[in-house]
Amino acid sequence: MSLSRLDIDRAALEDLIHRSTEGKALMGQVGRAVRDEARRNATAITSKTDAIISEVGNDSEGVYTDVGYAKHHPGFFLWWYEVGTRYDAPRPHLRPALRPGLID
Repeated sequence: MSLSRLDIDRAALEDLIHRSTEGKALMGQVGRAVRDEARRNATAITSKTDAIISEVGNDSEGVYTDVGYAKHHPGFFLWWYEVGTRYDAPRPHLRPALRPGLID
């Protein structure tokens, strides 16, 4: 049997990707991989790399992953290394973690 045409129900596909347990699990995996890479990149700056966190959420657009800094963690100062200040150039560690090939 050969398949010459495939009709995909867009709503079902969106539901599978954005609201399913599997979709959230995949986004969690991606977030943790980026977080871990950013933590490795930041080890040259500090040992407080666990300030870099990832969280999975869901909004009207669907499932997403936030990777950033825990605001009340002592390592939150890493944000200033990422973006720089008027006195110091940026030393990015989070942005380079978003790279092709990180997730196989």
